[in-house]
Amino acid sequence: LRPVVLAGYAGTLAALVVPLLVVSACGTASESTGTGAPTGTSGPPVATELQKARQRWTDVGPVAYQITLVSSCGERMGLGVFEVTVTPQATEVRPVDGGSGDTDISTVPDLFTFIDETTVSGAEVVDVQYDVELGYPQQIEVDHWVDAIDDEACYQVKNFESLEAME
Repeated sequence: LRPVVLAGYAGTLAALVVPLLVVSACGTASESTGTGAPTGTSGPPVATELQKARQRWTDVGPVAYQITLVSSCGERMGLGVFEVTVTPQATEVRPVDGGSGDTDISTVPDLFTFIDETTVSGAEVVDVQYDVELGYPQQIEVDHWVDAIDDEACYQVKNFESLEAME
């Protein structure tokens, strides 16, 4: 066996390999920011949107509220529809419409923590829509690994109602 000499082709090889390395280092179109814009575009990063929304919730969000929380997609515990009532004294979570028991995520602060944790852990897709007025997450879609099956987690907050006037 004779060694193959590529001396004459080194410049050509480098010209082909360097652009491939640059392209592979860029984000893919499936990666998402908190605004739905692909990573690498001018959209703000998830953490910035999360911080702004969390601050808005802290500043103007009610201490007591009711929501309908829809936990869907993926293969995991806690799927279903839950009626949640939050007061300073307690949080009541009631599964409805065939909910599969308990859910670890039930309050607005829980949703913020979930978004933060999935962002920090490097989930490939984290797409969140926040309420403009109060800042709470209205819709969350997370896909930890785009090429994996059933690792997604989706949450939707419906029927938000402040209970502060009722106390």
